[in-house]
Amino acid sequence: MEFDLVAVQEAVTVSGECRERWRKDWVALMELAVWGDLRSQQIGLAGKLRKRILEFGERLRSYVSDRSWIPHPRDQIKNALSTSLQLREVMEKVDEVLCPFAEGADLARLQSFWQAFSARLMTDITEREGALVALLNQQYQEEI
Repeated sequence: MEFDLVAVQEAVTVSGECRERWRKDWVALMELAVWGDLRSQQIGLAGKLRKRILEFGERLRSYVSDRSWIPHPRDQIKNALSTSLQLREVMEKVDEVLCPFAEGADLARLQSFWQAFSARLMTDITEREGALVALLNQQYQEEI
């Protein structure tokens, strides 16, 4: 049996509203990381944080990208799951780099902003992954 194409589109597509909000949030996050007053005893940590947030932005862009160009629904689902996993991994890396920061006028603001942003994003990731896995499981059950 074939995939329900409407269900696949819903599962792999991020709404324009979410996409725009996350883009703006990422820009604000990057601005805090580049221009914010953040200090650490560890040399090079600020540069590492900026690099991780840039990588996070790239993964976020992949997560919200259009998958309609991928011809087969199963491949769309697998692509969406893959980008979701990559986004989760880079979010963990951002968390790891943020922990050693100890000082700075903007540190608390950056940390609270990141916690709120990543929590909202993780909610979407979890729900979307659940829908994608359910679609794949349904397909595999029908093939047995």
